[in-house]
Amino acid sequence: MNLTKDRYAVGITMLGTFCFVVQDSTIKWLTDDVAILQIVFLRSLFALLFLVMGAVAVRNALTLKSDRPWLLFIRTLTNIASWCCFFTGLKYLPLATAATLFFSFPIYVTALSIPFLGEKVGIRRWSAMLVGFMGVLLMTRPGAAFQWSALLMIMAAFGWATVVILTRILAQHSDHSKTRVNTPSSMLFHTLVGFCIVTAIPQPWVWQPVSAESWWLIIFAALFGVVAQLTLVKAYSMASPSLIAPFEYLGLVWAAIFGFVIWNDTPDSVMIVGATLIIASNIYIARRETTVQDSA
Repeated sequence: MNLTKDRYAVGITMLGTFCFVVQDSTIKWLTDDVAILQIVFLRSLFALLFLVMGAVAVRNALTLKSDRPWLLFIRTLTNIASWCCFFTGLKYLPLATAATLFFSFPIYVTALSIPFLGEKVGIRRWSAMLVGFMGVLLMTRPGAAFQWSALLMIMAAFGWATVVILTRILAQHSDHSKTRVNTPSSMLFHTLVGFCIVTAIPQPWVWQPVSAESWWLIIFAALFGVVAQLTLVKAYSMASPSLIAPFEYLGLVWAAIFGFVIWNDTPDSVMIVGATLIIASNIYIARRETTVQDSA
């Protein structure tokens, strides 16, 4: 285990989670006045512009080429579906609730790591995953009225877990490739181009006038979104997903603070218990993963 590399990955993960919460709070605010597909399109367009400007400034080559194009294409489509589910659910759920349901994704990352990364998961981590699923069930409250918004957030979490796994596979392949085309910036470039193309299709039917304030908020969200995605893609390409993912839970703290200050959201006891189970589950998974790696 490379401790210096792992610590750097953890550090940029914490930066990325803060930037994501800023982006999500801004987009949730925007959904009151702007259609979700329009927000996704404009946010992706400006994010692409910021990424290209940053790449030019640091002389970093961006390319749509890949030595595994179909895998990168699947990653892009999965990412688009995940974020569309996330932004739609975000509109109807309190920020902290939405963030907590989404942050169940490390459970799915651990499960998907078995068939796709060849990781071995013992009974302890399987038990921790079951505890995490109990937390998800509590938060969705299956005995109450069905909430499509909660289901959308769970779908977004599973989609993001799939993106994490595909990112790791692409990064591992790039480490052994002479072309080095699957870099974090190139993967994000490919994703944003895909976002712009796919979400441009329905614009003639959903487009509505955007106020000056909303334009600035969209640009603000795009800037923080680029920073967040670059840092997290870089982190997941440097270290094990099961090590990095739990540190994203710092985003829940920021989500709770932002939700309370902006929307006066106060979590109830069921939400707190469910969130606690999810967080505890993934912290244990991360600790167990570290122990297994150290003993290997």
